[in-house]
Amino acid sequence: MQKHLFFTKGQDKNKGGKMCLKLNINAEKIVRITVLNLIVVTVLLLTGCAMKFPVPDETNQTILIIPVETRQTLGHFVFTLDVSIKGSSGNEVVQHTVEPNPKMLFSYNTQLKPGKYKITEMNRKAKPGFKLGGKQRPEKVRDNVEFELEKGKITIIDKMILFQQPQSKLVKPPKRGQNQQKKTDAERNLEKIKRKKERKADQEAMKKQRVRQVQLVDLDESFKTKILEELKEVENIDQWKLE
Repeated sequence: MQKHLFFTKGQDKNKGGKMCLKLNINAEKIVRITVLNLIVVTVLLLTGCAMKFPVPDETNQTILIIPVETRQTLGHFVFTLDVSIKGSSGNEVVQHTVEPNPKMLFSYNTQLKPGKYKITEMNRKAKPGFKLGGKQRPEKVRDNVEFELEKGKITIIDKMILFQQPQSKLVKPPKRGQNQQKKTDAERNLEKIKRKKERKADQEAMKKQRVRQVQLVDLDESFKTKILEELKEVENIDQWKLE
């Protein structure tokens, strides 16, 4: 015997109301999740580029701050700088890499143990795909750049690495498509030869400027003040002692 289930209009109405209520609740959940995701993405976008120091622990016992000023006149730097840091006890030398960057006022290292150190050499290294002219030799640091690192403390050395480029007078070539299609192959080849000669002459002129691309100079108080202001924005800075 088959059983038939019948619903009255009131029951249908109640059932429909419950379904609408569930749909509304689900819709509200979706909206809340979407808004939350948007907030998280916004926070990540705003803080993603912010600098963050590790908290003090057995691995990160000190923070060394090396002030860096970059004076850029060309499109980019084609090298990085290896700084040799030697401890007073033992012959172990730590290589710290500094990359020229006009937006950064310092480079830092958190892997050194407490103790006394000194900077002994600086060596330029070409970035992948580039070459540095002439024979590259490590530059001995003549000045005594000595410093002491203490546990749980940030140390700013009293010297600054200065990156600078000689001024180029070379005019940028026209973009592709700007009257390039109208030129013949012979005209384009002549233009390439001309640009090559101009680049060579420009390189010779920049050499005559005798600009030292890397120097170790005294840190002045105004630049140190800028570093201290920037350090205030670094995450976990309150976990370290800073003088």
